Amino acid sequence: MYHSDIPTKLDYKNMKKADWIKARTQELYDMLPQTTLEEREKFTDIRDEIIELNYSFFGYIAKNQYVTDPMATYEDKLQSALTNFCDMWAKYKFAPEYRTDLSFSVFFKPRLSECIRRELNTIKYSLRRTICMKAGEQLGKPWTQITKDDIPKVKLSPSEMRTLEAIFSTQYDAPYDENMKSSTEGYNSTYGIDHIYTDQYDELEDLIVHEMIEQECKLDDAYLLKMSQMYGIPFADLLKARPIGEEKLKRQLEESIDIKETFESELGFTENADDEE
Repeated sequence: MYHSDIPTKLDYKNMKKADWIKARTQELYDMLPQTTLEEREKFTDIRDEIIELNYSFFGYIAKNQYVTDPMATYEDKLQSALTNFCDMWAKYKFAPEYRTDLSFSVFFKPRLSECIRRELNTIKYSLRRTICMKAGEQLGKPWTQITKDDIPKVKLSPSEMRTLEAIFSTQYDAPYDENMKSSTEGYNSTYGIDHIYTDQYDELEDLIVHEMIEQECKLDDAYLLKMSQMYGIPFADLLKARPIGEEKLKRQLEESIDIKETFESELGFTENADDEE
């Protein structure tokens, strides 16, 4: 039997579990004020019930989020998802700053997956070696000896500097929340690898891009069907968004020269050698 100190108008006894979770989650969020995020965050009883209702959702994210750190466990990823949810939970359906027509899973799945990736991933060896070699040439030291303290001493392109900072985890947190807001600004190629892993997932094609990067391949119909079932998005809408997302990711890769080798071949977007020069 379901028990909560927060009243409900829903007839949960006659609802399927999945329908109840979705409806109750929306009902709880509708109880929050639309004044400020600080005011919404005070309703910790609502937050805790939302976590309890959607605990399997957080487990799904943890289970399906791949990270390159071999020491990271399922429990590490689950803890990361829950901790970061507690930091951002009040932003969902906050009309002054975010869209309110997205489902709970569409809003949080990419964002929480991104948090886990930023916290637990290790930088690809090939990318780290390339950037650190450039820094080492300027400083006259082997690339393996480049440290966080060397960052202010080197002069690289803006995207390469962001990548170097990301390697040493010096800028993972600061830009994150800024990018989460539903900005309409266009893609800026100088943002490099952090902006390819963007936090703006307010369109279906952006969700497609996120999933392609996570899976390191294009998405087939079977995967789109899985997304449709998970997010409650019509399969036909995902099919329509897929080519738009593929073209968007291809364009972003072409504009971010410093990470082309990292992703292009894996995602099947490699151009002819003459076109890359």
